Amino acid sequence: MVDIVSYTLISITCFCFGLIVSFQLAHIHYSRKLTNLVRRSISTKTIAPVLAEYEGLKPKK
Repeated sequence: MVDIVSYTLISITCFCFGLIVSFQLAHIHYSRKLTNLVRRSISTKTIAPVLAEYEGLKPKK
């Protein structure tokens, strides 16, 4: 039978692996979003897309 120490080690390992995977997925998502924003800024030769995105992220009062 597997004792409580083995279950604890397995659960901690799974938790850490889940954190690493979720961080990587978030990093990929926001890197792609930033890349698209930079491409739009370069093609329009202005920072208007960046400012529009910033205005969209502001919390509503």
